[in-house]
Amino acid sequence: MKKIIVLALLLAAAASAQTDTQASGLSGDPEAVELAQSMVEAMGGKEIWSQLKSLHFVHRWYPSNRVDSYLEDEILDLTGPRSWVKMKSEIYHRIRAYSPEHNYWSLTNGSFSYGSETSLNAAMERAPYNIYRIARAVAMDESVYEIRLGESEIPGGRQMDFYGPDGNRYGWIVVNAAAEPIMWATTQYRYIFGPMQRYGNLSVPEWAVYGNGSFRYQMVSLTGDNDVPDMQLFQPPEEYQRADS
Repeated sequence: MKKIIVLALLLAAAASAQTDTQASGLSGDPEAVELAQSMVEAMGGKEIWSQLKSLHFVHRWYPSNRVDSYLEDEILDLTGPRSWVKMKSEIYHRIRAYSPEHNYWSLTNGSFSYGSETSLNAAMERAPYNIYRIARAVAMDESVYEIRLGESEIPGGRQMDFYGPDGNRYGWIVVNAAAEPIMWATTQYRYIFGPMQRYGNLSVPEWAVYGNGSFRYQMVSLTGDNDVPDMQLFQPPEEYQRADS
């Protein structure tokens, strides 16, 4: 009788643990999941990130192949693969956006064009693995990725690999001993981060350098919002809209 009671208690405990895991939604190596959660805490905390639906960045970009730097405004939808960007300098003005509803388009120095299907597919592939979308998904305990520990190229760094539903790795993040992100990469690009800086309730890297050194940016401001962006923002200007956009 005692053996039956003990077995019943063990089964109940196992079922409870399984329920907790399923409720969290996060999957993968427990150590990697815990590390991702620690990173979110270092970036401002689960309570803040779980309520965010969009971010507004202002960056100063310094491309190595141009004489000008430019100021960039970006509205990033955290609830789906949508982004709107305005880039402006004394000699350059560009607006570009992508979304599943309105494709990929840009208006550069007054010249409008739709991006290729390849450009749109690339944007859709990398969008879920944006570090800020990852932070929100982890904060919300969403079952978006499988998170595994990886092999970091940075001495002393700890790497988290993010796998998609198809079992392929599409993003990875390296954090330091304080669980702060110091490198972020997708299958399409890689950034090395500078030290963390606080912007309101959020903490994010103050600057970054593109993997091959061709671009760097300095964060000017960052504002989070618990409302989704205006979806009209991602539409091309009316005079350029086509039937399938």
